Amino acid sequence: MGARRLILLVQLPIPPAGMEPVRGNVPLAAGYLKLMARRRGLREQFEIEIFPPRLAGTLGDSALVEAILEYRPWLVGFTCYLWNVERTLCLARRLKERDPSLQVLLGGPEISADNAWVLGDAAVDYAAIGEGEQTFVELLQGLASDGVGAIAGLWSRSRPQPAPRPTLANLDEVSSPYLEQIIDAADEQLLLLETVRGCVFKCKFCYYPKSYTRLAYLSPPQILANLQHAAQQQVREVVLLDPTLNQRPDFPAFLELLAQANPQHAFTYFAELRAEGITPHTAALLRRANFTEVEVGLQSVAPEAQHHMARKNHLRAFERGVRAMMDAGIQVKVDLIIGLPGDTPDTIRQGLEYLQQEGLYTSVQVFHLAVLPGTAFRHEASMLGLRYQPLPPYYVLQTPTLSLAEMYDLMDEAQAALGIEYDAPPPAQLLGPTRGWPVRSATIDMDAPPDPLAQLPPAASRAQAFQLHLRAENFDHVRHRVLALIRRFLDEDPHATLEVIFEPRRPPGISAETLDTVSAAAFAAPSYLDRFYSLLPGRTRGAKRLCVLLPPSAVDPKWAESVAGLAAIQPLPAQPECEPLAHAAMQQSAP
Repeated sequence: MGARRLILLVQLPIPPAGMEPVRGNVPLAAGYLKLMARRRGLREQFEIEIFPPRLAGTLGDSALVEAILEYRPWLVGFTCYLWNVERTLCLARRLKERDPSLQVLLGGPEISADNAWVLGDAAVDYAAIGEGEQTFVELLQGLASDGVGAIAGLWSRSRPQPAPRPTLANLDEVSSPYLEQIIDAADEQLLLLETVRGCVFKCKFCYYPKSYTRLAYLSPPQILANLQHAAQQQVREVVLLDPTLNQRPDFPAFLELLAQANPQHAFTYFAELRAEGITPHTAALLRRANFTEVEVGLQSVAPEAQHHMARKNHLRAFERGVRAMMDAGIQVKVDLIIGLPGDTPDTIRQGLEYLQQEGLYTSVQVFHLAVLPGTAFRHEASMLGLRYQPLPPYYVLQTPTLSLAEMYDLMDEAQAALGIEYDAPPPAQLLGPTRGWPVRSATIDMDAPPDPLAQLPPAASRAQAFQLHLRAENFDHVRHRVLALIRRFLDEDPHATLEVIFEPRRPPGISAETLDTVSAAAFAAPSYLDRFYSLLPGRTRGAKRLCVLLPPSAVDPKWAESVAGLAAIQPLPAQPECEPLAHAAMQQSAP
C-alpha cells in the first residue's frame, strides 16, 4: 500500500427535539478505535480522523455528506445506535452514490446478526458484531495487506456469519482516548468512563448480555489517571458507563478510589446501579465521592413480568437501598417499563402506586419497552406474543396482556400522577434571520416571485434543526406550493427536525384541511423521532412541528378548535413561544 489511507470515524447524535444544536454527542467508541489502532502500529498505513462532534450535532443530512466528502476518506466508519442507524444508512448510501469506491464500516449496539434490515443495506461493506476494537484493527491490518480473511466478529457479504469476537481481557488496552488527546473532555465539560465491561445480570430487555460472557476491568491506576485528567480539564460531570455500578465485588473499595480522586468535589459522578445491596455505608461512600444522582431500575413489581425479563426484584432490599441513598442526600431516579410481557394495566399501576406510597424516588422515568436487536426479548418475541415497531426505536405495540390503546392510557396516567410531561419538546421560538453556517432558518414569501423552491437555502448549507417561516395572504390558495416546498426539503434532509411557521397576512388564512394535508406530507416517511414520539400521549409531537402565527385578537375559537391536534398557535407579536392547543397525538406519525 502506498500513501496513508484516510479513515474517518463518524457518530451521529440523538436527533434534536427543538431548534438548538445537539450537545453531549461524545464519540467515545471512535476514540477507542483510534487508540487501539495507534497502539497496534497502524499509523504508518492509515490516518484515522474523528469527524468533529460539533458538526455531527449541527449539520443536516445533505450538509453532512458534503462535509464528510471534504475529508476525501477511503473508509468511513459509523457508530450505530437505535437513534442514528437509519440516518447513518441514509448517509452511507449518499456517500456511495457520490464515491462508489468508498468503503463503509458499521459498528455499535445496532449491529447484530438478527438485525437484517441494517446488514442487508447495499451501502454496508463491513460490520463489526460485538466488541469492535480488535475487529477494527484486524480489518485494517487485512486491508493494509490487501487480504481481508476470516476475522472474528467481522461481517461482510462474503462472510455473513463470522465467528464470535472474544472480548478484551482488560480495559487498559483501550483507555484512555482522553489521556491520549484523542477526545477533549473540555469540549462538553464531560468525561465518559467505562471501568467495567460485561454484566452479571442477564435482563432480557438489555443489549449487554449478547456480547459479554465475562467482566473486564479498568485498573485502579488507569481509573485515577482518567479522573485526574477530568479535574485538570475542569470537567463538571463524570458519567460512569458501567452497566451496573455495584455488580463489582470490590464496590466499597472502588467508591473509596472515586472519592480519593475527587477530594474537593470538583465534579459530580453519575451512574446506574441496583438499589438492592446498597447499604447506609455504601450510600455514604457514594455521597462522599460526590454522586449527586443515580439511576436505578425497578421496571416492574409483577412476579410474572419479572420472570419473563429474568430480573427478580427484592422489594424490601430495593426499599432499603433507595432510602439509604436518599438519606445520604443522593437523588434517586427510578425506571419503570410499560410493555413488559406478563405485565397488565393493573400491575403497571401497582408499580407506580408502590413508588408513590413508599416515597421511593426523587424522580421516576417511565419507558416503553423497546424490543432491541440482539436481546433475548427479540429472540423470544414470537413465543411471547410481542408485536413491535420493525424500525427504531422498536417500541412494543402489543402484548398478550396489553393493547396499544392501554399503553397510551398508562403513559398518560403516569404523567398525570407524577406531574411531568416526558420528553417534552422545547417551545417553538421564532429564529428570524440567522447568520453564519450552517443556515438554521429561512423566511419565504409564498405569494411573491421567485418560486418558493428557489428561495430555499441550498441543502448543503442547512442545519439539521431548521425553521421554515412562511408568509402568504391565504395559505389555502398556495397549498400546492407549500407542499412542494416541504417535500423538496424533506427529500434533501429526510432526518431533519423541521418547524414550519405559517404567518397569514389575513387571519386566520389557513384551514384545518390545508394543515392536515401539509402534516400528512411532512410525516409521509416517518423518521426515528416521529416513531419515538408516536407512543407518547398529549400534544402533537414528532420531528416536524407546524405552528400558525397570529395576533391574539385574530384567533377565532371555532377555527382554533378545528386545527387542534394539527398545529400550535403562536401569538404575534407579544408572546414568542408556541402554546399548543391540542392534547391529541398526531396519528400521522403513529407506527
